Amino acid sequence: MNTQASPVLKVEGLRTHFFTRKGVVKAVDDVGFTLGPGQIMGLVGESGAGKSITGFSILGLIDPPGRIVAGKIIFQGEDLIAKPASELEKIRGNRISMVFQDPQTSLDPVFKIGYQITEALFVHHDLSRAQARDRAEQLLRLVGIPSPAQRLRDYPHQFSGGMRQRVGIAIAMASDPALIIADEPTTALDVTIQAQVLTLMRRLVQQKGTAMILITHDIALVGQFCDRIGVMYAGRLVEKGAKEEVITRPLHPYTQGLIASIPGRQERRRRLRQIPGMMPNLIGLPEGCPFLPRCDQAGEDCRQRPALAEVAPGHQVACFRRQGR
Repeated sequence: MNTQASPVLKVEGLRTHFFTRKGVVKAVDDVGFTLGPGQIMGLVGESGAGKSITGFSILGLIDPPGRIVAGKIIFQGEDLIAKPASELEKIRGNRISMVFQDPQTSLDPVFKIGYQITEALFVHHDLSRAQARDRAEQLLRLVGIPSPAQRLRDYPHQFSGGMRQRVGIAIAMASDPALIIADEPTTALDVTIQAQVLTLMRRLVQQKGTAMILITHDIALVGQFCDRIGVMYAGRLVEKGAKEEVITRPLHPYTQGLIASIPGRQERRRRLRQIPGMMPNLIGLPEGCPFLPRCDQAGEDCRQRPALAEVAPGHQVACFRRQGR
């Protein structure tokens, strides 16, 4: 990984809101981060934190009543927000790819695997049928599927869940993208297969210098497979930094709660810690820290909104208790 290279992706002040009859849902509210070649960024948090909407915003896949209302998404030096839909279509699936949560639904059950991979190649490349089939076979071999020439003739239901996800990764890697967004890519898989799939993805992105965003609710996974971590809560980043810093020295009470709830980190015979309460309604959030009602470290100053501030080199947190205030 070349840390001196120009960033693949730079998100600045991203705000994606949904305008509903009940009010404005601030699904993503002032999110920013930078991702370099070969880096894996983990976005972690509970359901409704804004992780997936951040990924869909980068891809330009926000449908009404949602829209990006502010910010910049600088991909390889170009602001994606300023681009028309026709240009974004040329980028999606080509320079930016996505691995979806459930391979059972992302693969079409009525078409053979070979057809689905070659069609992904034809969209963005001028290849003959023979060239596309050779490339599809190479991709299946790359992701560790045995007898790839034969498996191209199979349908998705003839693959196990882990193998289907490997096919999804092959499709995502087909155009040698600069960025892959993986949205809960192992949720439907058992623990052993999860580790195999994520190890494969990490190896592929590092070999090819591809940047990746791993979206998950599992902080143990991001601690194992990511280079950097962004912790999201109620549409905002509350902590971000290098994996080693965030995992070994978590600063925000929410991050501390997520890590304390990981099985195996507790003393024997002690119950797992839980974060009390629930994620707040994103319509009409109060001005203060959104984690305030669930926080056992809150003070009077937490009725104001804390901004992300650097408290150690590269380690930022949005918490007055950790900012020396």
